[in-house]
Formats: sequence, structure tokens, C-alpha cells
Amino acid sequence: MKRFFDIIKKKWIVDTTRVVILVALLVVVYLAINILADRLNLPTLDFTEEKLYSVSDESKEKVKDIDKEVTIYFFGADENTAIIDFAKQYTQANPKITVEVVNSTERPDLLQKYEVQDGESAIVVQGPEKSKKISIYELSSYDYTTGQTTDLTEEKVTNAIIETTSETNPKAYFLTGNGEMVDKMQLAKQYLKNDIIDVDDLDLLTSDFPADCDVLIIATPTQDFTEVETNKIINYINNGGNILWFSNEVTTDLPNVQKVLDLYGVSVGNGVIRETSSDRMLPGAPGFILPSLATNKVTEDISDGYVILFNATRLDFKSDEELENLGVKANPIIQSSENSYYRTDQTITSMAAQDGEETGSFAIGEEMVKTVGDKQSKLVIFGDNLFVSDSQINMTTGATTTQSYNAINFRNNSEILLNAVSYLADRDPAVTIRKNTENVTYTATQKQDLIIRSVIFLLPIAIIVFGIIVWQVRRRKR
Repeated sequence: MKRFFDIIKKKWIVDTTRVVILVALLVVVYLAINILADRLNLPTLDFTEEKLYSVSDESKEKVKDIDKEVTIYFFGADENTAIIDFAKQYTQANPKITVEVVNSTERPDLLQKYEVQDGESAIVVQGPEKSKKISIYELSSYDYTTGQTTDLTEEKVTNAIIETTSETNPKAYFLTGNGEMVDKMQLAKQYLKNDIIDVDDLDLLTSDFPADCDVLIIATPTQDFTEVETNKIINYINNGGNILWFSNEVTTDLPNVQKVLDLYGVSVGNGVIRETSSDRMLPGAPGFILPSLATNKVTEDISDGYVILFNATRLDFKSDEELENLGVKANPIIQSSENSYYRTDQTITSMAAQDGEETGSFAIGEEMVKTVGDKQSKLVIFGDNLFVSDSQINMTTGATTTQSYNAINFRNNSEILLNAVSYLADRDPAVTIRKNTENVTYTATQKQDLIIRSVIFLLPIAIIVFGIIVWQVRRRKR
């Protein structure tokens, strides 16, 4: 018996020693592989469907030929976090881009230089002369209309690299002084700034047209232009200037405003387009429509082909012969469906088209290209201003719950704005890379809403009824 226990003890010691040595070897190999991988700066393996931890080929293509030194500083981050591994992929695409994790204790000078609070998480991209600070809160967005969280890290970092190394940025001016809705375009301005487009206001009564104006944005003037303003805008057009125009229905006669639009042979309607197709409107809201998008630079790369317009009006055009005499060519951007109708009397409460109300497809967004001598002036005009504004839109999210959302955050509304300005400024849009981090449930159209409610309520009732019938049949057979 004693010999038996001696054998067991010896075997236990041997086995334990082998396990300890094996674990130690595995730890050493693991550390060696990680140290080697870190020194070799090997590509990160990313198995996520949306490639959340990989820099896309689009970004690599944008930064690979930059010949200026760029440093990406990370404040409040750890060296071994996923975001640092992600950022180091930029250095693989271009050795002139470096990544540095900032220790606030060792580098208080950088905190002061970039106005970063101690303990704050932020990214700063430093180019040769310009720098851009990105708050940690800007690296993702939540769309309350879809319940979707979107990762914006790559978009923000890539665009910051481009912005801090570019000589100049496009410049867009918002016209003011005529009751325009500029005060409700703050989110629009922020979207443009994030897209590497400089933004400012312009009052033509107190200043001349700035030489750096790439795009003039006119957002629903409610007062008529003065002769001085009108002449300055006409001169801008004749010199090949480009205009982005948003307008709700026109209820006031503005002759000088129309004088400018007449140069392009277009006018804005005085009614509202309403839908009857359940898959082209939001539930119970025939004025909140999902129009059709034409093939155009302004509608390029719209992910699901949808924007949402709010009480849009139609655009009317001069005859083809008159447009030709004006040197204007019209290209469609947005139209309502064939099942929509046009209502000018808003006291009518019926959701159906009434006798005398025009039905059919109506132009809502149009590109008007005007040739003036050897120059071209482009006007991109929409018969809706609310859809790119900060205006609050109330949406019912439950039986008794109502929430408000900014109109510009619905579907792809902001993308239309960015594409239009980028196109008119004659440059490619900045990198737009949005990676979904959660399941998407899109804003339901009326048709989708009916289907969802049927599934939620009718299907369970049908199952219960079917079960009762089966039970009764079996009971009788007994």
C-alpha cells in the first residue's frame, strides 16, 4: 500500500510539473508573438461583418499619397485598445502618418496646446499647419428614427487627415437679411463643417460677394431681395456662381426673388404635395413623403434610396423652348410618386384628393445648368427647406409616446445636403463611411406600419383561434 501511494505521489508531481512548464511556455510564446506583432505592426484581423476595426480601402486610397507629416494624438486612451490598433493602420497606408498615445502627466504642453482637459478622451489630428480636435462623443451617432448606432471613427479621422493637409477648403455662404431660415440650419452647418466645408453667413446689403464663395445657400427667403442684393446675385450667376436653394411653398409675392429664379426658368409652387401610396408616406401623414430619387450627383451613394420630405411643394418650369433660349438645361433630382396629388387649399382636412386637385408625379428637386458665355452657373433647388433643417418633427413611437427628432436626421436627408454642396463646389465629397454597430429598424412607412401591426396583433389572434379550432375538433373526435 505504501508503495502504491509513493507511485501516485511521484506521478502527481511529474504531471503537475509538466503542466506548469507547458503553461509557462504558452505564456512566453504568447508574449513573444504579441511583442513581435507589435514591432512588425502587422495588419489587424477583423472578423466583424461591418469591419469595425479595419481602415477601408477608400480611406487608404485617400491618404496614401499625402506627402506631409501628420500625427494622430490620442488623449485618454490606452496603448493596447482597439482604437489605437485601428489608427496604426493609417501608418501602414502612409508612413508619414504617425500615432501617439498622450500621457497627460508627461505631456501637459499638448493638453494646453489643444485645449484638452485632464482626463478627457479626444483625438487630435495635427497636420503641418492645421489641427483638428475630435471629441470622443463625435465618434458615433444614434439615429432615433431607426434605432441605429453608427460608428463614425474612420470617417472622422480620415476627413481630419484630409482637412489638415489640404491647402484650401470649399466655402459655402448662407444668405441672410431676408428672413431666411438660417437660424434653423445650425445642424446643417455642422454637417458641412464635418465634411471639410467652411461655412459662413453673408448679408449682401452690408458686403460684396466674397471671392472665395464656392456655393451660395439660400434657405427660404420670406422677404423680397432689394435691388442691390438682386443685382449682386445676378452678377454672381453671370460669373459662373453656383447656388443651392431651399424653399417651402410660396405664399407671398416676392418679385426680385422670382427675378433671380427666372434666370433659370424655374418657380416654386404655392401648395403642398401629398401622397396616397402607403409605402411612400409616413403613417397617417400624407404630407410626410418618401419621394423617388433620380440618377444624379446629388443622389449618389444614398444607401437605401430614401429621404423624407415634410410638406414639400412642387417646382414649375418654363417651356423647353424658353429654357433653351435661357441657355438652361434641367436635370431631375427628386420627384413624388405617380399617386401623389397637389393641394393649394390647406383648409381641406380630407386625406384623399378632392375634385379639381391635380394628381401625378411632381418635381421637388431639380438641377438647372445655365450657360453664360463660356461659363456655367448651376442651381440646385428643392421645394422643401424643412428636410435639412433643425426643425423638430414629432413621431409617435408607441401607443401614447411621442418623440421629437430633427428633420435633417431622418433617413438620408443630411446626405442630400452634403452631396449637393460638394457637387456645386466642384469637388468629390469627403469620405463618408458609416459602420452600423446595431441592428437597423428603419422608420416605417404607412404600409410597413400596417404590416408590423398585423404581425403583432392579428397573427397571435389567428394562432389562438386556430388552436381553439384544433382543440374543438380533437375533443369531438374523442
